[in-house]
Amino acid sequence: MTRRHLAFAASLLAAGSMLLAACGGGSNGDAVSFPTVIALGKGNVFPAINNALLARGDNRVSISIIDRNDNPVFGAAVHLRFYDLNGPKPRFSSETDAVFVPVELSYVDEQSAGATAKAGASGAYIAHASFDATGDWGVQIAITRDGRAEKPIPYRFNVQERTQEPMVGDPAPASRQITLANVADITEIDSSYPPRPQMHQVTVADALAAHRPIVLAFATPAFCRSRTCAPVMDTVMDPLYAKYGAQAAFIHIEPYDLGPLRQSNVQEPVRATRDWALQGEPWVFVIGADGRVAAKFDGIMSLAEVESAVAATIAAAPQAPAATAAATATASP
Repeated sequence: MTRRHLAFAASLLAAGSMLLAACGGGSNGDAVSFPTVIALGKGNVFPAINNALLARGDNRVSISIIDRNDNPVFGAAVHLRFYDLNGPKPRFSSETDAVFVPVELSYVDEQSAGATAKAGASGAYIAHASFDATGDWGVQIAITRDGRAEKPIPYRFNVQERTQEPMVGDPAPASRQITLANVADITEIDSSYPPRPQMHQVTVADALAAHRPIVLAFATPAFCRSRTCAPVMDTVMDPLYAKYGAQAAFIHIEPYDLGPLRQSNVQEPVRATRDWALQGEPWVFVIGADGRVAAKFDGIMSLAEVESAVAATIAAAPQAPAATAAATATASP
């Protein structure tokens, strides 16, 4: 087993984590075994669930895979079979294919006049699964790469009643974040380059009060540790704003106070980050005209999956008067 995989597993166990990984064999069907002890040194590939928490109900499950040399595995065919482990034997629940979402990592380098710095490639395997009970669950991960099927890998994890951040269907917190009206310079609230003034015009609270669909991104393009925030803003939020900016409020919130970040690299969550109980970044939330969370995405995400949620949410909203939509589009630089 690789050093990276061992470190990941150790950190989860030390924190009383929700996850226990076991790399080993297992047959298809209800006879599959999910060991509770991590097996060291077995297998050619090592998966990890990226979600901080999984909860009862529908979940967007993100999985990363590395090989024995610590290299990420890209573009494999991945099939997932989920099992409820709360009974005397594993109970098969559902199965699905995972879709690989690649990303070119980057960040805004404020030391180089805001130039975009490349940081390599990454990716995640994304699937949707619904869990009907809390407690112990397992997923059997079948990986095929370069035409060769790896031995299926059983992976244990825990399902909670709720996630820390708002769940789909929850009322969106009515945050009153700092906007352009409250600062002398947009760089106080936006580490993008160039900045995005069109996404700092309105508070979440005001957009909710106007009963508008909202596309809300918590991202820090210059300081994102995973280097996925700038790609989310560039390849997800910008194209969506260009297409749907007249039909929804697009809001970008820096999750940390940029002053302490720039001065001493201290991450002090802003009030809105605390309102939404977020752990890490980036996050994108799609909020309906009814003020409830319609979809949420964290970490690596694709334009296609976020756009699908945005389009559906806009379609479900009461039709805004044409004059109002036109005025909104004109007011947004």
